[in-house]
Amino acid sequence: MFRKIPTVKVLSYILIFMVFALKAEAVAPKYPAVREVRGVAWLTGKDGKRLSLRRPVVLREKALLETSLDGEVKVQLDEKRAITLLGAGELAIPVISWESGEAPVVILKTGQLHWQQKLQDKAAYNIALRSDLFEFIAPPGDYVLSIDPSKAVAGVKMFEGSMEFSALNGEDSAKVQSGQQVSFQGVLEGGEITYDILLKGKKIPRGRLTAVTSLDLKELSKASEAEKLRLKKEKLEKDRLAKAKALAAKEGAICQRPSGRFNECSWTCLSNPKKEKKACLVAASGVSCVRHRCNANGEWAEETVLDAEKGGSICKAQVVVGPCDY
Repeated sequence: MFRKIPTVKVLSYILIFMVFALKAEAVAPKYPAVREVRGVAWLTGKDGKRLSLRRPVVLREKALLETSLDGEVKVQLDEKRAITLLGAGELAIPVISWESGEAPVVILKTGQLHWQQKLQDKAAYNIALRSDLFEFIAPPGDYVLSIDPSKAVAGVKMFEGSMEFSALNGEDSAKVQSGQQVSFQGVLEGGEITYDILLKGKKIPRGRLTAVTSLDLKELSKASEAEKLRLKKEKLEKDRLAKAKALAAKEGAICQRPSGRFNECSWTCLSNPKKEKKACLVAASGVSCVRHRCNANGEWAEETVLDAEKGGSICKAQVVVGPCDY
């Protein structure tokens, strides 16, 4: 015979469980987080699903980011450091701490990576920047790293700050300072980057460092103006979000874009860019219905791609927000 547990005690257990669950959710890391998306971009998360990236999202466990020719994705690594994957690029963050959100390694597979960190800002932990041609601890500053595996070439353009740039495990390095650039020209054999293999599997790409040269004044001016414009847009966006947040708070909403209350769900129709968005035809090729839940942190989380039958009855051309369907 099983002893019947009083209803009050059961309710107490449920309440305690909910409190602990909310506390665990409330302390979830805020970083690294996608802050801006321009053009067409994709995110492959811990579940291995490649989805269109259209809105800010906190990255969990690991992430692979890709951009189209005219796409850009800005990721805030922490309060002090940000990276932007420029057009036609691919970047991997292989490990993200579940407890702290630390991402100790960033791998640039192809394209250009814009690193931004004020010179006076000290980082909470080191981040290694890697590619098939270089690897080093990221110094503070404003610079753009690049790699083109198809041409076996990598380099850096330094707008602010300085660094020692060298090939992967290479002995020769070049000091690059503000207003300068340098590159490493590797060797291709059979379409692949070639390496000299040393003891314990250590490899060094064959090739040579180019001479350090000055950046074009027009390029420096363009970068400066682009940064001013970015900061202006960032301030306007912060002001807009602050106003929206204040308004939403009055209405009881904690999630933004779209506005939603705690534990409400949103359903978004992600369609093929070539198709008109007159309707969300979930059964059509390249179209899917994605559900998110508004968590206690004020974030749209728990992304779930619904099947055609379920998604077709919920998703509309515009984002839908309401009580969750589970």
